[in-house]
This record gives sequence, structure tokens and C-alpha cells, in this order.
Amino acid sequence: MKDELNKNEVVNKIKRTLELFQAKNPCGGGKITLIDRRYVMLSTDYFPFDITRDLEEIFNAAGDTLLYKGGERIGKDLYAHYLPMARTYGVDIWDIISAVGWFFGWGTGTVIESGENDGRYRIRVYDSFEADSFLKRAGNTEKPVCHFMRGVLNGIVESIEGRKYSSKEDKCLAKGDGFCEFVFEPFK
Repeated sequence: MKDELNKNEVVNKIKRTLELFQAKNPCGGGKITLIDRRYVMLSTDYFPFDITRDLEEIFNAAGDTLLYKGGERIGKDLYAHYLPMARTYGVDIWDIISAVGWFFGWGTGTVIESGENDGRYRIRVYDSFEADSFLKRAGNTEKPVCHFMRGVLNGIVESIEGRKYSSKEDKCLAKGDGFCEFVFEPFK
């Protein structure tokens, strides 16, 4: 059962997936690249904590929604970009998404439930960069903080299923949980 996967097993699976795609020198020429995309590195000392606080200051509660909606667009783009590769290599799309996220420090993600229960998805992320940023800057929080990650994952789920989903973060490392866990349910 997927619930029984521990973090080390997830990391080992991710490493096997990355071996299919990893360039010999992903930082060649001063650019970080993986699977035909350029990336940048940002310190969680500043991102996303400072951006989140600025958005909350300017837009109040709507700041969380802005992060979520931006993440959702990115999730849909990630799905569209990596799906052809998943098909070509015979790899599950979630394995590629998890591998890329892990490689770039977003967290160690695994799908616990994948639509078999009335379309419901449950995704666990160990070491979420968003939660880490909040822990470093503000300590434990009272509510979940991974709005961007929730949006990215929701965009992927909606792309897979071809319908709209609601989402929530049930557990969050920043709240003191051992990991972040997100639940996605189709709108009825």
C-alpha cells in the first residue's frame, strides 16, 4: 500500500526516475537545466516567506490565493511539458513530477491516493520548501502555508482528470506535522 512508503523509499524511486533524464552537467554554462528547461535557485531564507508576507500585507487574505493561482498555472504547464516524456519513457507522470521537484529542492513528494476513491487524490510532500521557509523565518505557524505547492499539485491533478478540483492542505510541516499532505476532491 502506498501509505506504507517511507521517505527513503520515495527518494530511491525518485533517483531511479532521474537517471532517465539527468544531464551530465546540469549547471553547465551558468545555467541549471533538466529535461529541456532552465531553472533558478532561490534561498528559502527569503522565498517564499517574504513574498507571501508582502502579498498578505498588500492584498490581505487574497495573497494566498495569488500564490495558489500562480502555482495552479505552473502545475498545468508542468503536466503538459512532462507528459510526452512520461509516455516516451513509460514512466508515470507523477514519478517525473516528483523527481523534478526533488531535484530542485521543492520537496520529496509521493502520491498516496490517485483518483481511485471517487476521484480523490492525496499527495504527501516531505521537506516542503514553502514550509521550510516559514519555519526558518517565523517558526511554527497556526495554519498551513504551502499555497503555491497546493496550487501546483491541483493544476496537475486537474490536467490528469480533465475536471475541476477543490484542494486543501490537511497537514503542514510549518504547523508541526511531520510532512505536508494535500487532499484534492472533484467538484460535484
